[in-house]
Amino acid sequence: MIDILSLKNWTVLRTDENNNLVIDAEYDIQPTACLKCGSPSFYKHGPKPVTYRDSPVRGLPVVINAVLKRYRCLDCGSTFIQPVTGIHSEMRMTVRCVSYIQSQCLKDTFTRIAENIGCDDKTIRSITQKYIQQLNENYNPELLGWIGIDETKIDGKQRFVITDIINRKPVEMLTDRESNTVSKWLWKHRHDDVKGFAMDMWRPYKKIINEIFPNIPIVVDKFHVVRMANQAMDSVRITLAKDQQKSIGKDWMRKKSLLRMRYKDLDEHGKYNVDMWLANEPSIAIAHGLKELFYSIYDQTNRDDAEAILDEWIAIVPSEMKRTTKDFKPLLTAVKNWREEILAYFDFPISNGYTEALNGVAKVINRQGRGYNFETLRARLLFNKYRKPPYPSLRMDIDEEMTAREFVDLLENLIRCECCLRLLTPFDYSAICVTCVERFPHLKPYRYPPLPVEDSTLYSE
Repeated sequence: MIDILSLKNWTVLRTDENNNLVIDAEYDIQPTACLKCGSPSFYKHGPKPVTYRDSPVRGLPVVINAVLKRYRCLDCGSTFIQPVTGIHSEMRMTVRCVSYIQSQCLKDTFTRIAENIGCDDKTIRSITQKYIQQLNENYNPELLGWIGIDETKIDGKQRFVITDIINRKPVEMLTDRESNTVSKWLWKHRHDDVKGFAMDMWRPYKKIINEIFPNIPIVVDKFHVVRMANQAMDSVRITLAKDQQKSIGKDWMRKKSLLRMRYKDLDEHGKYNVDMWLANEPSIAIAHGLKELFYSIYDQTNRDDAEAILDEWIAIVPSEMKRTTKDFKPLLTAVKNWREEILAYFDFPISNGYTEALNGVAKVINRQGRGYNFETLRARLLFNKYRKPPYPSLRMDIDEEMTAREFVDLLENLIRCECCLRLLTPFDYSAICVTCVERFPHLKPYRYPPLPVEDSTLYSE
């Protein structure tokens, strides 16, 4: 007979399956001395029914109905209950159940975990907070190599995010981006082996870094710079569209992507449309030319060539702006104020894209939980398996438009163990998780056939 409870020194008396899996069980080991005074003289003092929660089995919440024995000591007169193993000391759950909650609380929502266990979501929150406290006590972040810094707005507050952009892992999230908060945290790591910082054009960050990490290079992220060129050109288009007929303005709006794309990347039909557009609108032609010239800065392979084109662009903009609007003035000002940090990209071709992507992940996490507190949001961002080992072999029909990396991420978000409903980790993509296979050896999970050898490298980080 299969021991469905699978707890040492426990015996299953009967089971019943309805909305829950109810297991009646008793503990086999009897005490040998009074728990309070140590006297071996005691006698039975009646039963004590107790209900415990266990991790799900076959997709059902598990309730353990145990009848424990009570005893009275003949020497001290106190009563005590039969001690048991496998049960958590602070709550009426098995140790296995608490471990299950801890393994899922940074991946799944509290409500979903509570439904799987069959308890209140407040219990899940309580266990999660204690678990996060333990993680924080053992977490000692370091700033090593190239560091990305940025902020993301969550619940109306700007949260400061710090990442290791080479190893692609989060380092820290601070409650706000105020200079006092950021400088205090960075000051603690002033002796770490930092090679440089990647950031956007936010002057307070630059000031703090220069004070704490003098002579450390700062690279302004390429995306933030070229985006300003596109925004300036778009602003010219929108301004001129207001003076055109309504139908022409709408047509320009529908075709704005043609202006935003690099001219060299357009197909023949796109180039024909852009050429006709620019030939009839001199002001847009000027803005488009300034945008293309600015983009060509990042086409260069060395700093000297890039700096020469940048100087040429700076010299052209004032005379061209007299013939059109002043929309390129913010970009011109930014280039003059951040010249060294912008050109540092050609010495250190570093992108802050990972930090930007992580900001999006933080917002998704917050929406999934419908408003986590900051500590929970931070823990889910820092400790939720971002330091992943190589993925195992996997083979399924992958849509041509979906990359292998996206496919693996999709599986990780969708596949659950058919027995305990936990979200599966990249360690084992099968129908049953490793824990349930160990608990019920008779289960034979289906494993997907391996990928061809040339595809297996797609799943390594």
